[in-house]
Amino acid sequence: MAELPYSFHLGSNKNRKASARSNARNNVSGSSSLANNGIQNYQQLSKVNNHDFRKYENDNEYIYQLKGTNDIVYDVKEFYKTEFEEARLEYNNKQSRPSRRIDDYFEYVNKDEKRDLACEIIIELGNKDYWDSKDFEFKREMVSVYEEHLHDLERLVPEFKITNAVVHLDETSPHMHIVGVPVKDGCKTGLSKQVNKSSVFTKERLEHIQNVMREKCIDTFNKYFEKENATLKTKERGRNKDIHVKDMVNYQELKKELEINKRSIDKNNDKIKSINNSSKELKDLLSGLEESRLGGYKLNNSRLGGYKLNNKQKERLQDLIKDVESITDYFDNYKNIINNISSINDNLKYQKDRNNKVENDNNKLIKENQKLKMKNTELKEDRDFVHAVMDKRLDERKDFITYLCKNANSKDPTTSRFFKQVVNDMNSKNLITDKEHRVILNPPRTINKSEINKALSSINREMDEAAEEFYKTNKKDDYYL
Repeated sequence: MAELPYSFHLGSNKNRKASARSNARNNVSGSSSLANNGIQNYQQLSKVNNHDFRKYENDNEYIYQLKGTNDIVYDVKEFYKTEFEEARLEYNNKQSRPSRRIDDYFEYVNKDEKRDLACEIIIELGNKDYWDSKDFEFKREMVSVYEEHLHDLERLVPEFKITNAVVHLDETSPHMHIVGVPVKDGCKTGLSKQVNKSSVFTKERLEHIQNVMREKCIDTFNKYFEKENATLKTKERGRNKDIHVKDMVNYQELKKELEINKRSIDKNNDKIKSINNSSKELKDLLSGLEESRLGGYKLNNSRLGGYKLNNKQKERLQDLIKDVESITDYFDNYKNIINNISSINDNLKYQKDRNNKVENDNNKLIKENQKLKMKNTELKEDRDFVHAVMDKRLDERKDFITYLCKNANSKDPTTSRFFKQVVNDMNSKNLITDKEHRVILNPPRTINKSEINKALSSINREMDEAAEEFYKTNKKDDYYL
């Protein structure tokens, strides 16, 4: 039964880092496919198009197209025209200033450095070890698996509008490239419908999508490859979560202690080998002893048989006795080493538990930070909406002041007298400010909104200068009190 790894990789701008490109060279396909970057602009979209359709090699014999044309740039542009056109026209109709209108939403997002123009997802099942043993006909069946898997993704994430999808069989492991546009509807500011990757692929939702898709992929695989009866390899969250050196509080001390224990073990092993050799010598020495001609010696009035030693044998026997006596010391030393290793293992377990706790706390902080970011985005959208309303109201008020100014200074005496009375009444009731009252009754030569705005700005400067002069004068007087 085969155990297959599954990869669902969403392109990100983080993949432009050198470390990400290095990791990609060791992915399950043995290619650089998984280093796909976020598609932020037209140039990056063109690069994806060149890679997915091998434009630089002019060779697409082993590329199977599941959706779209053989031009990803064209597919995405056409999607923008149809998907966002109604929202664009609706937005433009609300704008009183031509400069705020959007002529081409594709170009508008293309120039926006804070947004991705589109997204690329790469899906891969199996690894080099598995696929190396399969022939091309076997691999080609994966096109059907990935085609069904593509429909699963469309049903699971309907906000991700897929514009193009291809399967590559020209690399070690068959895999699928998907290009699409994440769409958010019901936006409060800007277009009511916008491209928005961060709202469609949140961290929590992306994890859910990956979990669901990997189960669906292995089910579909087993439907087309019944004899394989494959299972999924246990999912890994990024790299293996081993304790890193920098996360271990007493790592250097533990390392030093282990090295000391290793040297001590090596030394003891050498000593034991020496004792074993001495044991053989002792056997040889005993077998070579000559029986004493004196008939032995007496013990408790009983004569015992005995053996005689020459000086050399006696010295060697004394050395062997010392070696045997030292065995006890070395076994005590071993006991201390074992205790030390046990203590080190306990310390490592503590460090691992501590590292897991820190990691869990860090994950909680990441989730809380994500919520704060989403809240901050909402607040920014609300702020932009308020600013837009304020700008609109300010424009409307300037139009109103211009209207009053024109009529209060009309060449028709009746109209002029009537509107001047209205203006005076509005000023007395604080419906217009003193500055606006002054401009209406003493208008600029050309009465239009632009000149009215300049006149109001000029009055503001005059008042600021007068206030500054008053402040300096009073401050000087106070100084001489």
